[in-house]
Order: sequence, then C-alpha cells, then structure tokens
Amino acid sequence: MIFIIKWFFSTLIFLLLTSSFIEAKEIIGAVERVRLLPVNMVFKARIDTGAKTTSIDARDIKSFERNGIKWVRFDCVDGNKSKTIEKKILKIVEIKRHGAKPQNRYVVQMYVVLANVSRLIEVNLNNREPYEYPVLIGRNFLKDLFIVDVTKKYRFEPMKVK
Repeated sequence: MIFIIKWFFSTLIFLLLTSSFIEAKEIIGAVERVRLLPVNMVFKARIDTGAKTTSIDARDIKSFERNGIKWVRFDCVDGNKSKTIEKKILKIVEIKRHGAKPQNRYVVQMYVVLANVSRLIEVNLNNREPYEYPVLIGRNFLKDLFIVDVTKKYRFEPMKVK
C-alpha cells in the first residue's frame, strides 16, 4: 500500500513538473523567419528536429589565416542583398547526407534570432542556393525552448535588433 501511495505522488509530481515545463516552451511552426547576426538580415528557415546543428546559406566560402588562427570569409545572400562576414573557424565537421557523399563544412558561432529568442550557437556553412530555405534550424537552437508544430508556418517574426 505504501508503495502505491509513493508511486502515485511521485507520478503526480512528475506530471505537474513536466506540464509546467512544456507550457514554458514556445510552439513554433515547421517554417519560420529568423534573423542572423551580425548581418541583421531576415531569412526563411526550415525547422528540422532531425538535424543536430543549424546550417546557413553561405556563398563564396574562403578560409584564411589571421594571426595564426584559421578564419573563414563568406557571403550571406538575401535576394539582391549580400553581406560579407568574417568569422573564426571553430571546427570542421563531416555532415552525412541522404543519398550523397558526406561533406566537410566549416563551423562558426553566430547569433540566430527566432521570435523573441536570440542565441549564440554553432552554425555550419553550406551553399544552400538549391534549397527552398536558406537556413535550416537544428536541435542546437531549439533545445529546451521550443516545440515544433509541423502543421503551422510563420507563427513569429524575429525581434528587431539595433
């Protein structure tokens, strides 16, 4: 009998904590708009809970050295607008792709803004010109803050940043 009472109360506490934790998360759609900083440009983004890391469209990617440290220079393109960014390379990762050979990509840190959330995260650089969405938001951005409702789109605009 004591076991049943302990189980009941521990289950009740777990459910109460879990439900309040879930309520604290923002529900976003399968596609949202995000702001990338420092370029301060807004892009359409595919939300992909299957992707570990966020990936951004980067063109004309060139690595170079500055004071003995590896850096990368790339262009962020939004329609007719293009801005060049230089970032320190954190690492190079091998990305496994469905039906294609693995690809090595540079990883840098950037601020990504979705709704009223801004996070400094690792993003990998990839020419996403052939894709519909220039940004793919992975679990490293979503973790602990968002729930994805795949039936929704464009629920939020990213907050403005000065």
